[in-house]
Amino acid sequence: MEYIDNIPIYLQIKEILYHKIITHEYELGSQLPSVRQLAVLFSANSNTVQKSLKEMTEEKIIITQRGKGSFVTTDGDVIDRLRSQIVKNTLDETYDKLHALKMNDNEIIASFINYVKERTNYHE
Repeated sequence: MEYIDNIPIYLQIKEILYHKIITHEYELGSQLPSVRQLAVLFSANSNTVQKSLKEMTEEKIIITQRGKGSFVTTDGDVIDRLRSQIVKNTLDETYDKLHALKMNDNEIIASFINYVKERTNYHE
């Protein structure tokens, strides 16, 4: 697994796990692989994986049951909020980058509409 140097690995692991949960690779209520299995999967230290899971537990994305492991929350609203937050963060970052290029809001909207049309046509 290749990581981005300037972003802590545990945050990158969280993002991967978020994606797997949001896309239902890990269903609501399902058990996650063990810390050791995740460490192997992500080519990371077990302590790094544990830090990711600890934060996700604090965020109520996963629930840890002593002696049984970690499970994805059964609360779909929590996952919907997570998805909305990820979308918002992505759009915030993109918006800021486009504004830095001196684009106004109308130019950004027009560019995004054109981008979506091109992507749609490309995938047809």
